[in-house]
Amino acid sequence: MISKEQEKQITAYLISKKLSPQILSEVKDHFILQISSLMESENFNFQEAFLAVKISWKDELEMVKADFFSFKKVARIEKVILHQRFQKMTVISSLFSGTALLLILINYDLFTMLQICLLGGWLMLLVYNFVKKKMKFFNYVSMSFHPLLLRNMFIVMTLFILGNFFTTGNWEIIYFQITKFFSVYSLALQFQLLYLNLKKVNVLI
Repeated sequence: MISKEQEKQITAYLISKKLSPQILSEVKDHFILQISSLMESENFNFQEAFLAVKISWKDELEMVKADFFSFKKVARIEKVILHQRFQKMTVISSLFSGTALLLILINYDLFTMLQICLLGGWLMLLVYNFVKKKMKFFNYVSMSFHPLLLRNMFIVMTLFILGNFFTTGNWEIIYFQITKFFSVYSLALQFQLLYLNLKKVNVLI
């Protein structure tokens, strides 16, 4: 049976791994179950069982870079979940951007309306995050350097350089369309980041 004091030791260890509350709660339950099992089946004392479980979780709890474009470190298990979340956000943003590109070709006024709606939603979410104290100014600044947004900027810059180098003629018109596509992509990403932050979901802000 795990005592309250021993449970606090487990919690403190997992907090040191900078796990998000949801992941921490799940991993903590696994730790308690595995430690209790070792104490009963192997007659280990708490410290021996705790050490054995920490070793078994060594790889999953190893601190690694969260993303190529990020300096933040997270536990490997957190990184896997973050990347799954980022992939979903990327797909949603790409769908918005694809829709925007079609609207540019069909009706530019509709594209402008989409941009206004996205910008309005982003602004309302930003204000709501600040009003509800879900975000500090520092978090907002750090969001500007989020790895997904930095990757977006990197792609745009790469396309601009390659376009200028390999093409001639109407490259400016093509680049205008590309920047519009990625501006909607960026807005859609920021909207999702603000929404998930409001829901207390870890998105590396």
